[in-house]
Amino acid sequence: MPQVVEFPPIGQDARGALVSLVRVCKEIPTKGESFREFRSRLRGAKLWDRDRPAVMLRFLGAGGATVVPSLFMQALAAANGDDAIAEAVLDRMWQLNPLLGKTILELLGQRNYHKDEIYKQLGTATFKGVVPSRPGLETWLQIAIGTGLLKTIGVAVALGPRAERYVQLAGAFDADEFLAEDKPEPEPVIPSAGDDDGASAAVAEAATPESSIPVAAAAPTGSPLPAPLRHLTVDGVTNPRGRERAVPTSRFAQGFTEEILDETRTRIAAWWTDVQRPTTSYQPSDFGLDAEAWVEGADEVLYRIAVAAALAFRLDRDRASVLSAWSALDKAGILGDLYQGTVPENLPSHVDARALMLASLAARRCAEVPELASQLDGRASAAEAFAALDAALGRGLFRTELFWIMDMLGRLGVIRYDDLGDFTVTPHRIVRDTLFRLGFLASPYASDGASLAAAARAARRAVPDGAADEILATFALAGGCAYDCTHRKTCDFPCRERLE
Repeated sequence: MPQVVEFPPIGQDARGALVSLVRVCKEIPTKGESFREFRSRLRGAKLWDRDRPAVMLRFLGAGGATVVPSLFMQALAAANGDDAIAEAVLDRMWQLNPLLGKTILELLGQRNYHKDEIYKQLGTATFKGVVPSRPGLETWLQIAIGTGLLKTIGVAVALGPRAERYVQLAGAFDADEFLAEDKPEPEPVIPSAGDDDGASAAVAEAATPESSIPVAAAAPTGSPLPAPLRHLTVDGVTNPRGRERAVPTSRFAQGFTEEILDETRTRIAAWWTDVQRPTTSYQPSDFGLDAEAWVEGADEVLYRIAVAAALAFRLDRDRASVLSAWSALDKAGILGDLYQGTVPENLPSHVDARALMLASLAARRCAEVPELASQLDGRASAAEAFAALDAALGRGLFRTELFWIMDMLGRLGVIRYDDLGDFTVTPHRIVRDTLFRLGFLASPYASDGASLAAAARAARRAVPDGAADEILATFALAGGCAYDCTHRKTCDFPCRERLE
């Protein structure tokens, strides 16, 4: 069994998403249909998320060039009445993550819990499974409430009318045995050949989150947060919502004016000041880099920063493991050998194979652009320096990592531009989503360097000082921000979700 932590928003919604999903399952031919036809069917039902296609496909158990109804889809199609539909959905949820279901049901078997309390419990050492994001947990809870597994009592959550069967399943479920044998199921196959509407670009982004380093270099991820932000936690972080009077929707119904955006920026700054949490982002010293090394060999320092970016974004490990992998490569002399273009003579057994591959990819690209460091140093602005970096290290290798690299160069003090701050915020997807909801961006989608740069500038507008990506991601997690937000009626921030 897997530990899926991303579910489609088919729970408590006024748009009848679950009804639409059942209709799709009833209408798909028994012998199957082409992926394009199936995708069009989901689009017509407003169930297709081109940015995260794998979420719905994984939930349905579908995919491939020809989509044949899975057992779950067949069960939904045959369901007659609300009880049968709810049971089919709940069985699927249990199948996709029994450990999460067991943990939540056992918590609620003791007493009623607020949703934030449930999330805090999942963040403790007692829960040994994959921790969903706060918005991810919200989606799971919405489905559970909408199907009767749980119910709300005021602001708390309690066991619902359909909980008895799953409480019994939870009692018989051995968590330790599950963890010992747990293996993730294969990801759904999403054809992209011949795709003429841009979905293939979204598929590529979903397959390689926040990067275009080849898929072979990526490991499966269990957290919806991008790897460089997975150290973030909302434990002890106050909720940014409910601190001030709500901004009337009439003030931003026709658009987010400069005045509205300035108010939002001020509110975020006041909340973050109260949080009093220092940044935990990577520093050049974590990788043994300093300004003196830049003077002695700028191109090699830039190459090492590129390797560090590849490890931080694509190794799919926690911070300590990333630094450990870096140290192993460095101490064995492998980083120096790769930079010189020679075959490493010594490959100790403790050197991580994936880390070695990522370092090799970065070394190959840097070798194609000699004297790149001097090109960056000679530019008139950070915008020009970023364009040069994108032209050199982009091209199918780096995407959002380029902003991380710019930030590292800025922290070293080796590049200084008046507009540097606009290019030192990494525009992760969760950052773009948050900026879009708050009105700082017209769209959360970004498929090239220019649109990513616009998102980075918007992030700096929202958070003028500090690690804007970490602050905005923490803001979203602590506030439970999400599309189809459940807090839209009580949130005091001007947000697109409140206009729905």
